[in-house]
Amino acid sequence: MKKILVPTDLSEISLKALDVAADLARNNGAEITLLQVKIFPSASLGTYYSMGVAVPFDTAWKGVLDDAQNELNAIIANPKFEGLKIKAVVEESVENFESTLLKHKADLVVMGSTGATGIKEMFGGSHAESIVRHANCPVLVIKGDKQDYPIQKVLIATDMENTDFIKKAFKWLNMPEIEYHFVYVDTAMRQINYEVLKEDMKKVASKLKLKNYHFDIWDGANVEEGILDSAHQIKADLILMYTHGRTGLAHWFKGSIAEDVVNHSDIPVMTLS
Repeated sequence: MKKILVPTDLSEISLKALDVAADLARNNGAEITLLQVKIFPSASLGTYYSMGVAVPFDTAWKGVLDDAQNELNAIIANPKFEGLKIKAVVEESVENFESTLLKHKADLVVMGSTGATGIKEMFGGSHAESIVRHANCPVLVIKGDKQDYPIQKVLIATDMENTDFIKKAFKWLNMPEIEYHFVYVDTAMRQINYEVLKEDMKKVASKLKLKNYHFDIWDGANVEEGILDSAHQIKADLILMYTHGRTGLAHWFKGSIAEDVVNHSDIPVMTLS
């Protein structure tokens, strides 16, 4: 649990993700790689040709990469990152953003996303969904328009069948002041045995060595709606949930559920397989 990867397009939400990653790095003694991917050819090349000066193509492309590197270097030079080990990396690629990012081995990816509406470059909902679906490590997606993102109240969406992911998350969220709220979404019109479910939750809490926690069974038209509604009800700072990505599970935590939550939530979401 030593390397945090933070992809950026220099948008406000991606820089907020860097701030959150910095807090996690301090708590875990981790280092950060701040990554900007320039897809070749880039629209940025137009800057050099709009000046009306004949510039060799290779020279113009090198200028794009150098400008990007200088921008990242300026960001990590901010005094608020003092004491942290942050490496600024500009990578050129002829592939897409997602495949290039996923080649980097990291213990955690922290990225910003504006969700379903997206932004002009690369941090719209579809890109975050793709990373969540294919990443082999936890992914923390920063959402919303807050200035600060304290992690104090965490909603853990559970189906009681897959709980090992929670242990992995706890290794990163090693802050004793966190308040954990577990939620099971019932979409079957109360056809489940609530008492059995509560006993199952006690077993999960014992396995995780949790003494103080909250557990709610939430009625929802669908799982995504139930997760988002319950998260807003308790005013959660973070939604924590399982995804099995490409292959899915027999129950309701298939990749699409996690991706839909990431896409439509205005609350940060951490997914783990």
